[in-house]
Amino acid sequence: MSEYPDWSSFTPEAAAEMLPSLMEKAEAAVKAIEADKSTLYEDFVWKLDDAVRELWSVWGRVCHMLGVMNSDAWRKVEETFQPKLVEFSLRVSQSPELYAKSKAVRAALDEAQKNGAAVSPVRLRILDKMIQGAELAGVGLAGEKKARFNEIQAELAKLGADFSNAVIDATAAFKYEKNGTTYTIDDANYTETMKHCADREVRERLCRARSTRAPENEARIARLIALRRECADILGFANYAELSLATKCAPSIAAVMKMVDDLDDATEAVARAEKDELAAMQSPEDGEVQPWDGAYLAEKLREKKYSYSEEELKRHFEFSDVLKGLFRMVDFLFNVQVEELAGDSKPTVWHPDVRFFAVKENGREIAHFYLDPYVRPGLKQGGAWMNDFGNKVARLGRLPLALMVLNLKAPDENGKTYMPMREVETLFHEFGHALQCMLTRVDEEDASGICLVEWDAVEVASQFMENWCLDSRTGIELPEELKAKVKASRNFRAATVCRRQLAFAKTDMILHSADEVADANAVKVDNFVHFGMPFVPEDRFLCGFTHIFSGGYSAGYYGYKWSEVMSADCYGAFEEASLTDDSAMKRLGAKYRETILGLGGSKNALEVFREFRGRDPEIDALLRQQGLK
Repeated sequence: MSEYPDWSSFTPEAAAEMLPSLMEKAEAAVKAIEADKSTLYEDFVWKLDDAVRELWSVWGRVCHMLGVMNSDAWRKVEETFQPKLVEFSLRVSQSPELYAKSKAVRAALDEAQKNGAAVSPVRLRILDKMIQGAELAGVGLAGEKKARFNEIQAELAKLGADFSNAVIDATAAFKYEKNGTTYTIDDANYTETMKHCADREVRERLCRARSTRAPENEARIARLIALRRECADILGFANYAELSLATKCAPSIAAVMKMVDDLDDATEAVARAEKDELAAMQSPEDGEVQPWDGAYLAEKLREKKYSYSEEELKRHFEFSDVLKGLFRMVDFLFNVQVEELAGDSKPTVWHPDVRFFAVKENGREIAHFYLDPYVRPGLKQGGAWMNDFGNKVARLGRLPLALMVLNLKAPDENGKTYMPMREVETLFHEFGHALQCMLTRVDEEDASGICLVEWDAVEVASQFMENWCLDSRTGIELPEELKAKVKASRNFRAATVCRRQLAFAKTDMILHSADEVADANAVKVDNFVHFGMPFVPEDRFLCGFTHIFSGGYSAGYYGYKWSEVMSADCYGAFEEASLTDDSAMKRLGAKYRETILGLGGSKNALEVFREFRGRDPEIDALLRQQGLK
């Protein structure tokens, strides 16, 4: 397998031809490991990694193409091979031989440690997670229970893929024309239109269309929830949320709900005042504030309060300038340099817009990443994300290879893309994820980068980076007066924004912890009303909620807030040391780089946090930074 995928030859036909032989090869290698009697870590974990790496790499590329270059041909590959890959994954996870072997290797390391040998705690954690993973994958099941469990996994995988494709199709299908302008509801255009379009009729059309996307997903939602509950029951958990939390930092559903309730209490009164302030912006002839008015009125209110417009601010955030500023900030904090590779030194890519970069430390390349920046309606999934095409594998000399996907507006006639503040924050956010992948100090593949980072702590590194968007060390040219106004507005409607996330988190947790969910939409309505979220009567937000129904956040959406407590506390350390003190910032940046970014999943996320901060996380920094305390 070459260092970088050859995207020029990676067609649906090529993938369909490669996968059968890769599955056969992986199966044969796994069988050889099962038959091997060795209890050496290297003979088990390393060989198992080598056995399946290429298969999962190619399948990961297939899934990637579905996200960024979606087509009927790629969907056909997914439809054909996903059940086979799910079956193979379960076969490996449920192998009694591999499960027994993982325990035997763990016991051998324990024995060696008792006899005075130095044993890597990272290896112990990897084995512990392998054992837990096998148990949660049903290794202890037999007969009808095992057969049913495996049926559920196959159906869940298909439902998730169909859910995501339905949202992509519905988003691409909607277009509304008025007065010579065509409006869409894709991520790059919808938010901007809702903020800046003065025509209420246009905003209403878009709001209703976006809110009711993919109604066919309603049946899938009911089925997904029911299957997840059945899966948890088979494994002996009271509900799916308990199963989900088994691998996370949060100790219990009660602990999650306490965090939600604490933030609910802290934001309720402030959010009520924010709502009244917004209502005062509505013209009397327009009547009550409607769901399609909120973003528009909020933008007008922000302009009034802070005397600048987002359109004015955007002119200072040209994409190439922001990208260079991000790289300068990373160099300052963590002493790593980012260089773009072009021409003959650039590997192949899946679309002409995609760029490729090397990350260097002390002149030595330590990682690479792709950047796919622009929206492609109908081809690219909405939102923004980071993924990896390969973790660091020290023994093979393999460097981390990461990916960042955004949905920015395509460049204008002058080749320029101007970014709203939220997209600047998104770029910094996703690069925070990428840094944790690329700046790892962990040599073991299975704990390198974001591997084994608990899902409710995986947003710490990303949210932390958002704090540096307006730092002068980025070199992004922004008049000081305007910068002061933007900083003053950072907490604009902070309580409302927080409660929106709480509504999503609580809805998710209830859907996955209730004994029975007769009507998922009714659960959403209850929470949206409680947290003051406006919505149209026909709203079907859940039908587009890919995070929990086709992504990795089921019974885990609370993780954004759980992580935010830790990320705010991390930034609090920099605030306490004085943000204008370069030497202090570099000292703390180096410490953060070696702990949060360097250790990744090699230790429990709370242990890693304690190594950086010297104590457990506290919520005070988050409330203070958001002006809620």
